[in-house]
Amino acid sequence: MNLRQSKKLLFLVSAILAWTLLGGFAETEKEEIRLDPISAADIYETDDSVILPMDALRVTEKSTPEDISHTMEVIEKSRRGELKKREPLTVIEYGAGKYSIIDGNRTYSALKEMGAKNVPAEVVMQPYHKDVITFDDLIAMHSEVESEFHQLMISLARAYQAELGEYSELYNDGVIHQKAKEAYDGEYDKIVDVFSADLTVPEEDLKKTALDLKEKYYTLCMYDLEDGDGYMAYIRLSNGTVAEIRLNAAE
Repeated sequence: MNLRQSKKLLFLVSAILAWTLLGGFAETEKEEIRLDPISAADIYETDDSVILPMDALRVTEKSTPEDISHTMEVIEKSRRGELKKREPLTVIEYGAGKYSIIDGNRTYSALKEMGAKNVPAEVVMQPYHKDVITFDDLIAMHSEVESEFHQLMISLARAYQAELGEYSELYNDGVIHQKAKEAYDGEYDKIVDVFSADLTVPEEDLKKTALDLKEKYYTLCMYDLEDGDGYMAYIRLSNGTVAEIRLNAAE
């Protein structure tokens, strides 16, 4: 073996060793992620769940002190084996490594109060109504907060000096049934545009308005529109109803 071959062999061995060590470190780091024992006492993990730090999650429903106190009592019963463990939280990506809670707001708030550092959660790709199964459920939930949504949109239009357009064509029973059947395999909880509205703001105010909307309201998630001229936001109303807001730039 000549000197050139020896150098190539040495380089190859070094590369393999470095790759092995880095892989080992990565595996060790991965293995060090453990579910916090406080959360583990109340919630089980699934094949689809991931462990998320508490500070990566944001609530989308207000929990009263009484709600949190009751949930903490439930957690203590789970810890003592008096109740079965509960399923992971359901979350949707909010952006910048953050997630909005769709289901499990009270559990999250109670676990955080108890000092939990992380929690198991299943990440979904789109928002949905957590308490809706049937068509009647969908309409009943929306009927409860129809006035709330209307007043919210008026206040947003005033706050951002925006042109407002509200839509209610999906209150047509036939349209809702057809959409559930054709687009969502009959799952009415996936229809989140029964309440839908457009807010059109000056182009120079678009990004600032979008950020403000995300920060000040219970916005589950926000997506860029395909035409690049706005955003689609999904907000949660007081009873858990999800509403769709399209934020546009004025032409």
